Amino acid sequence: MHFLFLAYLSFTLRTVCNKEYTRRFSKTETNLFFNAIGLSITCLISALGGGIQAPGSLVLGLAAVFGIIFVATVYLMLVSYSKGPMGLVALIFNLSSIVPVIAGLTIFHESLGLYKALGLLCVLCVFLLSWRDKAAKDREGKLMEYIPPKVWLPIALLTMLLNGSLSTIQNMTVQWAPDTSIMVFNFWAFLIGASLCWILLFIHKLRGGHFEEVTSQPKAFALDSTLCGLFASAGNILIMYALQYVPSTIAYPLNGSAGTITLYLISVLYYKEGRTRYGILMLAIGVLSIVLLGIA
Repeated sequence: MHFLFLAYLSFTLRTVCNKEYTRRFSKTETNLFFNAIGLSITCLISALGGGIQAPGSLVLGLAAVFGIIFVATVYLMLVSYSKGPMGLVALIFNLSSIVPVIAGLTIFHESLGLYKALGLLCVLCVFLLSWRDKAAKDREGKLMEYIPPKVWLPIALLTMLLNGSLSTIQNMTVQWAPDTSIMVFNFWAFLIGASLCWILLFIHKLRGGHFEEVTSQPKAFALDSTLCGLFASAGNILIMYALQYVPSTIAYPLNGSAGTITLYLISVLYYKEGRTRYGILMLAIGVLSIVLLGIA
């Protein structure tokens, strides 16, 4: 369980670093640069851990898909955090367990059990409440800080679907290739992802592009990029180690629900992002859905 706790802590700190980053930077080329550094750090750590080995074709294929989807996920995640409240955005992200459940029902024709049905119903309730959410008032009757869901919810939903795909690929790797080193998978996945980012940045530079945001705040950019890379690396490695000892039906729900609650509290208490009318209700239903879908 210590691997699972450390993974939860790493993912939580990564999210906070992402939020801090989006308070300073927003341009596409800056986000790509940020992504490239983070993925390169993760790749380097995996290499130092013995990841530079030739994988089988199955693992290499899974790693390539993971790396490409990871780039898109992190990019859209940054956009979501820049537009919406961290607590509610993180809640939507952590409902990503709906992806493997729907895939099992539609592609592999798995049966729809009670837990799956209730979990899907809870997810639907969270989505509906998110869209209809309103600004809450403080004790003096003043409106608290509020960002309408139409600004951030569509992007957060797309990011959630991609994030769910990443969890599915990780679990597939552990189940289908149990003898493959976790470091090998991570090295190739993040090498491919980092290479994609660096190629896109190189093309941007050839076209005469500049990095004004980075040069205006180099220390802040370097710190945010490095910390996010380290925490993302630790989280992805630790969660795969945890899956070797803890069933995915326990690991993902526990990690998701604990992270959701923690980030919601940080959002309200530290960032002062106003508690919305349905915020607490959405949090409770969201955590229940994460648990139900995880144990289904």
